Amino acid sequence: MAVRDNVFRGPQSVAQYFDPESNPPLPLVEIPDRLNPFRKDGVRIYAKMLTCLPAQNVKSLPGSALHMLRMEPRAQSRKIAEASSGSTILSLGIIARVLWGNENIEAHVTNKKSMESLNLLRFFGIRPCLFAGLAQQEPTDPTGIMARLRRRTKECDDMVYLGQYDNDDNWKAHAAWTGPQILRQLPETNVFCTTVGTGGCITGTGVYLKAQKPSIRVLGVFNVAGDPTPGPRYYDGFQSSSFPWQETIDSRVEVSSASAYRMSMRLSREGIICGPSSGEALQGLLQYLTDLKRSGKLGDLVDQETNEISCVFTCSDLPYQYLSTYFEKLGTDEFPTIENEVTKHDLRWILDSDKALELLNATPDHELDKACIVESSLLSLSSSEDSLENPVGQHIRRGPTPSTLVIDLRSRNDFDTQHIPRSLSVPLPGLYPGLAGGDLFGDAEAVHMIWTAMQKWLLGTELSQSLFDAIRDQRPVLVLCYDGFTSQLGCSAIRKMGLEAFTVRGGFQALWLQTRKEEKV
Repeated sequence: MAVRDNVFRGPQSVAQYFDPESNPPLPLVEIPDRLNPFRKDGVRIYAKMLTCLPAQNVKSLPGSALHMLRMEPRAQSRKIAEASSGSTILSLGIIARVLWGNENIEAHVTNKKSMESLNLLRFFGIRPCLFAGLAQQEPTDPTGIMARLRRRTKECDDMVYLGQYDNDDNWKAHAAWTGPQILRQLPETNVFCTTVGTGGCITGTGVYLKAQKPSIRVLGVFNVAGDPTPGPRYYDGFQSSSFPWQETIDSRVEVSSASAYRMSMRLSREGIICGPSSGEALQGLLQYLTDLKRSGKLGDLVDQETNEISCVFTCSDLPYQYLSTYFEKLGTDEFPTIENEVTKHDLRWILDSDKALELLNATPDHELDKACIVESSLLSLSSSEDSLENPVGQHIRRGPTPSTLVIDLRSRNDFDTQHIPRSLSVPLPGLYPGLAGGDLFGDAEAVHMIWTAMQKWLLGTELSQSLFDAIRDQRPVLVLCYDGFTSQLGCSAIRKMGLEAFTVRGGFQALWLQTRKEEKV
């Protein structure tokens, strides 16, 4: 029975909050017509929001306080281990702490898991223990991680392994809560659909629904073999389950991971925020309905009282821990573009010396000027092979056309020694060769000093006027320094002003050597 006004008080407040008997039924939400191509066929589709459970995933129902933990008294004082990297172990970890203050939780996880997923476990105080081999292992495999955990539990009295894949308290929890809730909320249910991982949800919910209303169809949704979505399994890897699923599942479909992620994103954008396993459930249901319609059998599901077909699928997970995978699985055209993306700090601003040379010599019609070198009485380059061959300093005559503004941050002396013709010398205070030992971004104090100096530097009269002219004329800017690091900061600051700015990898020295190399060809 739900507590009054949904307020939980006292020493057992959090434990009570996790008890479904103390909460109202989880929401059952009809999806928008935009996501239901069969609405005109009299099909209504509802999402059972298992993500509204306190731990925000389906496993907090069977996976922890409600059955598996409560039915194992030793879990109160012993280490709890589970072969899981997601919903089950998160729920176990949270509820064990809530019920008993037990913080000794181990997640046995494939060593192929991303650091993002491992850090999520650590965030909740769960210790990841990595294993090698197949990422998804058979529960009955005598050499697999689950068999090893079962053996360790028998050998050591200090550990409890609840075994979500073969623990009957898993599916019985859904028979006790999920099934009754759905039928109480929507007595006209004709189809129940969920993805199949451990098999607990589809078995328990299906057992109850079929016992109360035998006409209900139960649809199991599986991964395509070799194309996993987190949570569900592929059919061949599930058949060995000891749960009584054979009497429950009427039909099964397989869904690709890309389709699962895409449908999850579509649901989330419509306000039903859910993860890839949930998207796979709806996608599988739509594939099932499509097949029935093509074969002329969709009408077999029509409810005699409502003259409609009412379908329920489960939303079992959230999208946030998988965000990076959405961008890997789906095309860039499925996401909004980032406005002003070119002005962020990225590698596209850093040109190799040959590309920088093309920029310097490009006229409006992209012709290249012929390069020429003239001798000068200035000092030669220091610390370069070129200086050994040419003791006389040189200016690079091959200069930019008016279509490019070159800003040189080096000291006035170094600029006078050698520079790009028609470049603008605007020395940056505090900048010198070898600043921060040649590793500017490894020295936070040096970066702060340079960035602070740069803010004042940008306000200089001559530079401000030149940048204003470049904005007016829509000219690109090339920023030069000694090694290419300080100029990256300058490039970032100038781009913030709305200019297209670049720098040279390796700085002025690299550009100089590239010029000499081309002159020798």
